[in-house]
Amino acid sequence: MLSTGSASPTIGAGKRLRGNATLPVTRSGHENGTSYRADIDGLRALSILLVVGYHAQLGLVPGGFIGVDIFFVISGFLITRIILGQAEAGTFSPLEFYSRRVRRIFPALILVLAVSYLIGWFVLLPDGFALLGRSTAAGVAFVSNLFQLEQAGYFAPDAAENPLLHLWSLGIEEQFYIFWPLLLLLMLGSKRRGFWMAAVAVASFGVSLMIFFGYKELSFYSPISRAWELLAGGIVANRYIERPQPHARQFPHRDNLLASIGLMAIAGAAIGLNTASLFPGAYALLPVLGAVLIIISPNSAVNRILLSSRPMVLIGLISYPLYLWHWPLFSYLSIMRNGNPNLLEVWAAIMVAIILSWLTFRFVEVPLRRNPDAVPRLSFALLTVGVVGIATAIGSGFGFRFPAEIRDIALLAPQNNAGFRDKCLLEAPGARLDANCIEQGEKPLLFVWGDSTAAALYPGLKKIQETIPFRLARFAAPGCAPILAARLKCNAINDLVFGYLKSSHPDIVLLHAMWDRTDDLNMLQETIRQLKAINVPRIVILGPVPLWKRTLPHTLVNYYRFRHVIADRIAAGVTGAGSDEKMEAFSRAAGVEYISAWRVLCDPEGCLTRVGPTANDVVANDIVHLSDAGSKFLVEAIEGSLFRPN
Repeated sequence: MLSTGSASPTIGAGKRLRGNATLPVTRSGHENGTSYRADIDGLRALSILLVVGYHAQLGLVPGGFIGVDIFFVISGFLITRIILGQAEAGTFSPLEFYSRRVRRIFPALILVLAVSYLIGWFVLLPDGFALLGRSTAAGVAFVSNLFQLEQAGYFAPDAAENPLLHLWSLGIEEQFYIFWPLLLLLMLGSKRRGFWMAAVAVASFGVSLMIFFGYKELSFYSPISRAWELLAGGIVANRYIERPQPHARQFPHRDNLLASIGLMAIAGAAIGLNTASLFPGAYALLPVLGAVLIIISPNSAVNRILLSSRPMVLIGLISYPLYLWHWPLFSYLSIMRNGNPNLLEVWAAIMVAIILSWLTFRFVEVPLRRNPDAVPRLSFALLTVGVVGIATAIGSGFGFRFPAEIRDIALLAPQNNAGFRDKCLLEAPGARLDANCIEQGEKPLLFVWGDSTAAALYPGLKKIQETIPFRLARFAAPGCAPILAARLKCNAINDLVFGYLKSSHPDIVLLHAMWDRTDDLNMLQETIRQLKAINVPRIVILGPVPLWKRTLPHTLVNYYRFRHVIADRIAAGVTGAGSDEKMEAFSRAAGVEYISAWRVLCDPEGCLTRVGPTANDVVANDIVHLSDAGSKFLVEAIEGSLFRPN
């Protein structure tokens, strides 16, 4: 997508842009024998801004993916205009046509594929790198759209882990470039050319409506279901060829009305649609018809002032490399930040993409665009990149780049703890908080009450039962700290738990949670008061465990990516010291015992990441919940404090 460079001005024209606030709508005498329209580059700019805005996930344009559809219309318009214009003038050469496509498309594509592969070598784990290899080969063959039919959908959360996902649209465009010139030449002498073009477009649109019958991915990625969008631009170009119009402002009011409607249609789709919309289907009519209305209104204020302005044209000129660069940068950022980059990082990625795009345009695209001798070299270079991609796929992502321990750590499932399968954690399979959550017998009773982090203590507590005689009662509910009169969703649960607590007469009550809300401590004071009122012999608060910003396994993998060491302790990207101090001060004031999990798991060098050499020895499997190994390590470390005599 964004690959049609036929309407772009030369470097000489680009230099002239700097002296004008507003560019002329048309300029003649370009390489393809067609007049240059600055507003088309401006429309490209609008399209790429929508796409980048959507992929940046800033929330401003939830339907910004429609920018691709606008690109399709532009491509269909420009390519059809070139082919028909040259064919009717008797100057069309298929060899020259495809040579121009190679010089226009290959340079930036080769560069982005090579850099994406190089980054992937250091960043991607074997499965991801093998996918990158397959995606690279598909991109080189211009069948990425067909390849994606077997992968995660475009709107799927996992789609962000494919740095070359965006090449699907380039595949559709290239498939259009292969077949459309041949069909146009067959229709060249027909007086009903416009009719046949419209008929094919209607048939293609009908296929796209299969999305309403469950064929969502086919409708999205198939060149057949997308052809009507390119043909919409082609039909407009055919009309201009059949009925040439002067560029004088003959119908400014009409153009203003049509362009305004077109702009509103695009804006409405960009703001009103989202990933849940059945797209493309009928919804694609909005951006497609919007783009058509803008293209047929060259003399409108929208075209002359907004789209032909210097900033928009300059963005339009780098739109193709910007499209190629922005998604790999976003994808790698998401991979490195476990799908949770912050706003500063996102904006930094946008700025890097813009800079790389300008450099690519200025020093790669422009020097090669008019160099006919570059075609064989570019073709060989792209083929070489494709062969490397195939080799990477065959080599299963070259797993030797990462040690087996790191590969296993990356595959750890979140919340992989026996406590999350225990029926006494609400929301566990078959969960039921009742008397069965209290072990029977005559031994002293330890009553554990808390949220899901308390449930994660279960493996460790069961382990020390082998050496310490006690019974265990455990009641846990995700998101519910052991607080009476707490948040609405937790009230009934905690009242139920407190009822079992009173009737079971525990020897020790262990309270544990994340304590992540400002009002928790005030309400916890009331819980302590009621526990004392029923004469609980010992009340112990276990402080919060370390909170990892982007899961501990991901933190370990990232640490290895940058330092090539599997760290036993990491200080960055983890918090909890302040919460530990706050909870200890509260416990002293409330007159209850306090055990610091933070001081067990963390020291001045950082927080413990694993207690042994294998992936199963990692302390936590997500951002906060202990693994089985982490639970056993923590409970064993605190057993002396927990079971000491009064």
